[in-house]
Amino acid sequence: MLPNDDIVKLRDRSQAAMGMGIGLLVVAGLLWAWFAFLFLTPFSVDVSKAHERDCEAPVSAPREQLHARESFCGEERDWPQMLGVLALSLPFATAGALTYGRGAATFRICLLLQLQSRTGE
Repeated sequence: MLPNDDIVKLRDRSQAAMGMGIGLLVVAGLLWAWFAFLFLTPFSVDVSKAHERDCEAPVSAPREQLHARESFCGEERDWPQMLGVLALSLPFATAGALTYGRGAATFRICLLLQLQSRTGE
């Protein structure tokens, strides 16, 4: 059985791991929010210095507007860039979930060890 000071240190480290996991999950959530912003909001493109063109959101834009070679709207918010934001969120979400899960499991084990040390088992 671990000494009580070691259990307290382990509990504190597990709480820190849970906090780091939540922080990583927040970063992943912010990347998802950025993707949703890019995907769902209309925008405008500067065609020339004196002319600006309004574009529909990529989710509601007609297919011709997104895939035409001369389309300024399709070039401004292209699919690989938006999907890259989602791909960037995957490592943060995975690491955050695993780190939080590890910290939560360790925290529960620490509580069990503290309870056992108090009851003398």
